[in-house]
Amino acid sequence: MQETRVNLKRLLEDIRDSYPLSLEQVIIVELVANSLDSGASRIDFFMNPLERSFTVIDDGRGMRRNELKEYHNIAASTKTRGAGIGFAGIGAKLSLLVAEAVRTETKGGRGTRAATVWHLSSDTRAPWQFSPCLSTVQTLRGTAVTIILKDIDSPLLSLDFIYRTITTHFYPLFVSEFFEAIYRYLYKNGIKFSLNGDRIELPDSSLSNSSKIFRIVLGHQTKHLAGYGYIAQSKNGGTDGLSISTYGKVIKNGWEWVGLEVPSNLGLSGFVEIPAMSQILTINKMDFLRDATSLKKYYQYRKAIQAAIQPILEEFGGHSEIIDPVKALRPLTRQIEQALRQMLGDFPELLPLLGVRATKDAGKAVKALERQQLVRVAESNPEPEMGENEKNSNPRKQTNKGKRSKTTALAIGYEPAGKAGSIARMIENKILINTDHLAYLKAQKQRVEGYHAVFCVAWSLSHYLEDARSPQLFINDFLSSWGRQDSQTVRLF
Repeated sequence: MQETRVNLKRLLEDIRDSYPLSLEQVIIVELVANSLDSGASRIDFFMNPLERSFTVIDDGRGMRRNELKEYHNIAASTKTRGAGIGFAGIGAKLSLLVAEAVRTETKGGRGTRAATVWHLSSDTRAPWQFSPCLSTVQTLRGTAVTIILKDIDSPLLSLDFIYRTITTHFYPLFVSEFFEAIYRYLYKNGIKFSLNGDRIELPDSSLSNSSKIFRIVLGHQTKHLAGYGYIAQSKNGGTDGLSISTYGKVIKNGWEWVGLEVPSNLGLSGFVEIPAMSQILTINKMDFLRDATSLKKYYQYRKAIQAAIQPILEEFGGHSEIIDPVKALRPLTRQIEQALRQMLGDFPELLPLLGVRATKDAGKAVKALERQQLVRVAESNPEPEMGENEKNSNPRKQTNKGKRSKTTALAIGYEPAGKAGSIARMIENKILINTDHLAYLKAQKQRVEGYHAVFCVAWSLSHYLEDARSPQLFINDFLSSWGRQDSQTVRLF
């Protein structure tokens, strides 16, 4: 008997909270993603409510005995960024939270076979042991994961739930035109899904005659193919926007991520597949990284997508507007500047935080603040045309073509910190807004991210007051001061 002796349950719960999906959806998505990464061409699902068992079997590369041992280490990963869409077998590991036991059987190279049984017995104990193989894997190589569920009513025992999860999160794999254009080069033997022996297919997966297929190319001089996409028009109106996938896994939906404003009455929707964007995915593969290097790549792809789809949007009789994030932030920047200037007299302890040395009276400090123009609010993902690394690395020594730029004393950024994380936090002079927080997700859905950002600034700065000060009073005064400015709805993307 062997076991993992760390606070495994807490680690798993932290990982679970990093996903904007239910735990059962995450388990399915990650099991499929790891099967695809292993080179599988068949992925079969079996549910047995009487035995409370949920099984996923693939014909991928499988694992050898030593690899299977390492598979039980929650921190272990043999994955290389950009090499796939799975995450260290996390689907099976997360299933420990809902399982009485998890059984893994695998066939690796040279006829090796091995099986283990694993369960979570306490917060810090997850014993596992090798067990006899039951020939669950019928192919020469492959892996089978069987979850014995605690709850007879678990969604993992619902055929409809499994079907909807697979076809939603891996929809592009079911579009024949997409497969011919791009996926046949990634998955040479094709991909087949089955559910209790019946093949999973979408009756309306073929593109309509009105659909426009386009290529995405990078580079000005030497152009190279980066991906494919299509846009279709619905007769009923409405739109789901443009979804982006990598290796067939859907990452984001809507028009906002591509920086376009498209009239909803056109009823346009579509998909874009760019495999190379897997290099800049977050660990949970549900969003893109926001560091300077990743953002630069992201905006390169985004510009290429915009260039490809704008002529198509015009064909459908629509006019798309490219959203400039920097321009969208300017009203919010001015409002926060003015609000903070008006408050420094009552809250002088914030002066050093804003990059202003305390003076004998607040009036001088405010004048110094206005003179130096130190308060600047920067969006977390401005398009990094040049020098983005330098901007992030040293805010006191920024250069642009040899010229010194203004010092940034306060900045706004974003980070995925889990649903259970704080709404925002402050590191040095940067306020980081939690993009996984339910309040942010609702603000994003209702297109009021600017208002949410203002509250996050107030909430974060309130933690830096002197002990005798009331955070509630500060937040109230800040929002009142900001509210007196010429308010405009600000959208951040």
